[in-house]
Amino acid sequence: MALWIEKYRPQSFDEIIGQKEIIEKLKAMAEKKEIQHMILSGPPGVGKTTSAVVLAKEVFGSTTWNQNFIELNASDDRKLSVIQGKVKEFARTKPIDAPFKIILFDEADSLTQEAQQALRRMMEEYSATCRFIFSVNYQSNIIEPLQSRCAILRFQPLSKSDVHKFIERIAGSEKLEVDSEAMDALDYVSRGDLRTLVNLLQSLSNVSKKIDAKAVLQSSGLMDISKTIEGLKTALSGDFKRSRELFSEIIDSGINMKELLISIFNVISTTDIVNEKVKNYVFEKLAETDYRIVEGATPFIQFQAFLAFLSSLK
Repeated sequence: MALWIEKYRPQSFDEIIGQKEIIEKLKAMAEKKEIQHMILSGPPGVGKTTSAVVLAKEVFGSTTWNQNFIELNASDDRKLSVIQGKVKEFARTKPIDAPFKIILFDEADSLTQEAQQALRRMMEEYSATCRFIFSVNYQSNIIEPLQSRCAILRFQPLSKSDVHKFIERIAGSEKLEVDSEAMDALDYVSRGDLRTLVNLLQSLSNVSKKIDAKAVLQSSGLMDISKTIEGLKTALSGDFKRSRELFSEIIDSGINMKELLISIFNVISTTDIVNEKVKNYVFEKLAETDYRIVEGATPFIQFQAFLAFLSSLK
């Protein structure tokens, strides 16, 4: 069974969904074979890596492009030793029947500061033989000296119409029945990430060729928002112990802390469950909780501190 994520990966600029202005710029670069160092910035699953690969194919030719192109996942190959070894060795060698080579760093915002400093020097030293492309979710994690040496292309989140168009393309090819409500559910669940969307569609197609919104939400593993509301109301009433029990049940059901915090953020943003006067303080505390967890603090202890804060608002 073929993986749809590869089967429906765009092979040309015309197949890439959305990002019209950026694609026009990349097309012009490919035609002139004048490529700059670039930072491709934007949310996951909107075509950053695919655009870089298609660019390489257009510049070098679809049959020999991988001789002058290398893709590194910076979240794995993020250490200085990798930059000084694998990257330097590729950059210093002469391109094959081409004016230059291309190195793509996927998830480049995971590169260490030391590795980025080393890359800054390499970009200058090997500019005659190599171009560097950085694909990032968060441009701010790239050091200023690297940013100043690159053209920055900002990929936008995909619109609902773009997502629907992509779903229709797959549904037509795979003979799936996907109604408008299911398309809206797929858009909501994937949050514009086409990789997530394609994987979910393939999973659902194994069960039935007719896909509805209920099946999408059940398969996505998203938590029941009513449980979040109940837990928040209990905490805001001052009953810390009971709210902790309710959220413990949610976490024990398999919901990870990131998904829980996002659900809480969405509830507070879209309902009047929290008084407008204190909503900003709640958002600030929620952001602090998220930050501490990302930095390595024990998730459930930090979350209990957030619940204790809510309970104190009574």
